[in-house]
Amino acid sequence: MSVGGWLHGLQATFDTRALRPPAITPDERRRLMAQSVTVRSLSQWCLSGAAPRMRIPLAVAALRGAPNADGLALISWTDTFARHIDGGTRLDALPSGGAGLRWRLQTKLNDARPWRNRQPDDPWDAGWAISAPEMLKRLQTQWMPRRPSLVLADASDHVALRLALGALWQRRTDFRHPVRWLWVGAGAELPALPGQSVVWFNLDTVAEPG
Repeated sequence: MSVGGWLHGLQATFDTRALRPPAITPDERRRLMAQSVTVRSLSQWCLSGAAPRMRIPLAVAALRGAPNADGLALISWTDTFARHIDGGTRLDALPSGGAGLRWRLQTKLNDARPWRNRQPDDPWDAGWAISAPEMLKRLQTQWMPRRPSLVLADASDHVALRLALGALWQRRTDFRHPVRWLWVGAGAELPALPGQSVVWFNLDTVAEPG
């Protein structure tokens, strides 16, 4: 990698013009522990073909809640998982002071080293695909993953968001980092694009832990 490319890797930031960052949710660690099987399964799906080197540039899955479950609660739980995989939960748990800054800097340095094998606990980017015209257009045409990335998509908006997924699917051979697309709240009617397979995950309950 050239010096310019290395510096670009250090300077790259999360693209909020293409994706909306996950929201902070209460009791994140307890919520993850309450769904530890699903957390483990989703994490394994993300990492498969992604680490230590990218073999699968784009994969698609769908996460369903229990029948008659609250859709907003499923969205909120998905925010919790996204902050788990992007390191937000880990960062918040660090002592105040310089620990967080050091962790961020180390993450940036790791991102800028193309010869380094990705580790299972390296933070990803994670964010929601949004069907607002400007954000959808950027995701379709300009967005490129700066590091392994989890794109979350509300299945209730699948008509518009399938356009973004289709565009990413066409551009996937240009990705330098793996992308995982997760439909959230998907039903059996959600169709896959030609050439894709969809892995299905089920969340038994998304009730807040007591």
